Amino acid sequence: MIERWLSSNRHIQIEHDGRFVLGGEKRGQPIEVVRQERIQEEVEAQIEVKPFKLRQHFLQRGNFQDAEKVEQVDGMVFQGKRGRLLAEVSFAGTSFLEGFLSVYGMELDQAVKRYEEKLQLFEVEQREKKQKAIFIGRIREGELEQLSEGFLTVQEAKRKLSNMQQQKENVPHQFVEMKQEK
Repeated sequence: MIERWLSSNRHIQIEHDGRFVLGGEKRGQPIEVVRQERIQEEVEAQIEVKPFKLRQHFLQRGNFQDAEKVEQVDGMVFQGKRGRLLAEVSFAGTSFLEGFLSVYGMELDQAVKRYEEKLQLFEVEQREKKQKAIFIGRIREGELEQLSEGFLTVQEAKRKLSNMQQQKENVPHQFVEMKQEK
């Protein structure tokens, strides 16, 4: 079976048998693990370690010297992929790097959780049966959850996803309005 993540910023396609990846560099690895890796790769570029948060992290641990270093580092350094970030902050010393990685890890965990909650479009193709399904779903802890019926076209699925997202956004507003009426 081939699984495509249609809402992804990158082209994500995984060939698997429902349990293990069948091709490529991840061949033989559990599909849940590979999905989690793909999610991390997807959100990693969006991670931003805010200087204020990093400074607070150091201050809470009584590390005033590294808290002052935060002000000396260009703010743009705290955005982007982990490898580039590490190269940029490594000059500041080991304790600074450890603190940065700690905050980065917390930000990454939160970004992954948000990604897992996000409704997205998926396409699953079963070559043997010559069947294709396009549906709205999400991935939680490596498990792909189908949350809608199958659609014939990507455009149809996108319209339904847009409607579902609008409804989801309106629910908190409706709840607040109901509370205010009481």
